[in-house]
Amino acid sequence: MSDTEHPFEDGDNQPLTGAAEPRAVEPAGALVRPPTGHRVWFNERGLRAGWRLLLWIFLCLAFAFLLQAISLPISRHIPRRLLAQFGQLFFVVAILGGNLVMARLEHRSVLSYGFSDPKWVQRISSGVVIGWLSLTLMLAGMDLARHFEFGTQYMHGSALVRAALLNAFSFLFAVALFEELLFRSYALYTLADGIGFWPAAVLLSLLFAGAHISNSGEAKVGITAVAFFGAMLCFSIWRTGSLLWALGFHFMWDYSESFLYGVPDSGFVSPQHLLSARFFGPAWITGGTVGPEGSFFIFLLLGLIALLIYFLYPARQFGRSALSAEHSARAKTD
Repeated sequence: MSDTEHPFEDGDNQPLTGAAEPRAVEPAGALVRPPTGHRVWFNERGLRAGWRLLLWIFLCLAFAFLLQAISLPISRHIPRRLLAQFGQLFFVVAILGGNLVMARLEHRSVLSYGFSDPKWVQRISSGVVIGWLSLTLMLAGMDLARHFEFGTQYMHGSALVRAALLNAFSFLFAVALFEELLFRSYALYTLADGIGFWPAAVLLSLLFAGAHISNSGEAKVGITAVAFFGAMLCFSIWRTGSLLWALGFHFMWDYSESFLYGVPDSGFVSPQHLLSARFFGPAWITGGTVGPEGSFFIFLLLGLIALLIYFLYPARQFGRSALSAEHSARAKTD
């Protein structure tokens, strides 16, 4: 398992310069001092990234099995319609457990895998707003072309309020947080240490797309769009230094599709939605059973969003604070 690029160095393997005042991030410690003669397992920075990733996967699975055994008596009393969200929430807890153990082993803060950001409110809010605006503008364009209509209000009163809150909780924690933790938290940060950020981003984006293949109503264009969607979110992490913008965008995109507008979301159609939207015309424009991700125009939209990220966050932030902390720690020990 080779380590070709340190994620906290620039393209020429030179330390990053010009970073803002470093935040306190504890450097890896317990896994950093390798025994001599064990290059298969260790490099100069400690246990190799591939082995750390495998250990993290094992820990997440162990936590998942443990939580499943504990929750089995409880799950029998949960309404059937909530069982899927309940199960995904336990996977969220399991992944957080894996992150926590690895953070302790590496002598880092558990927030260092994408959640350490002094501008966290701004990051999440920006992601939420852009997520809603981008989908709304795409649907509005289809509406102007007479291939879509937003429709009439579907739910009312207290039922609408309950559904709005339940769907917000579900899409934030059981969908967006679950998928960001799984594909763009510890996995991305650790793989980037082993093979470089962009090879790691491409690999995880392909796995992210593969996880959607089994969705009912999916199609090849939709799966391809999911891979590009994942790559765009990775680009936001590269520029912002955390996955909080991606979390906000991911949440609002899915919430707007499924609940606000009631359109298919990667083939899934929610029974609870605010509006009764309808598509007209060919699937290459509307997305068909896939929803907006199945439209060929999704690739143009994702490109525009990436361009917006490029201008909103003009400098790479991924790894800067961790690099400064590592240098500080080395200075203290020298």
